[in-house]
Amino acid sequence: MTEGGTAQATRSVGRWLPMAATLVTTGLVLSLAAGWSWLLLGLGAVAVVTWPLIDADIAEHRLPNALVLPCYPIALVSVLAHAMASGSSPVFAIVIAAASIAAFGLMHVLGGMGMGDVKLVGVLGLLLGALGATGVIVGVAAAFLFGAVAGAWAMATQQRAASHRIPFGPFLLVGFWFGVLASIVRAA
Repeated sequence: MTEGGTAQATRSVGRWLPMAATLVTTGLVLSLAAGWSWLLLGLGAVAVVTWPLIDADIAEHRLPNALVLPCYPIALVSVLAHAMASGSSPVFAIVIAAASIAAFGLMHVLGGMGMGDVKLVGVLGLLLGALGATGVIVGVAAAFLFGAVAGAWAMATQQRAASHRIPFGPFLLVGFWFGVLASIVRAA
């Protein structure tokens, strides 16, 4: 990254840090308030990588495999342990993860999503699916709503990059945390 690119990335970090930190902290605190669950392991893994993923996607338009892929085994173990402990079935969570990957994979092939988004959405879908339909619906709706607003704003102010791409990873992660919060509120 050039010196100018580093300065721009630093300014981007300064804009997103408060929101990301607030969402992650709020999600984990509310999760803990709702009681112990094995899902906290998976949520914790996503919490650890949320800020670095947002930063990387804004600065470089990529979601590094080194951050996303380790979340898969943690999330899967978390969901399976939760299912065993609670007597629930992990099938819905696994179906949501697979459907998310398939839908985003199709969008990738059609040119609308990056491959990093495809990889990230699987782990997010797995955890939201384990939390239930409310989390999935709110998470997806929030991600696309915030992404659409940002896209409309960028077009209206003509602040698009030369590639006309807006990083979607931050919106996926913010939507995920809104889905987590909605699931907790619904369960309370």
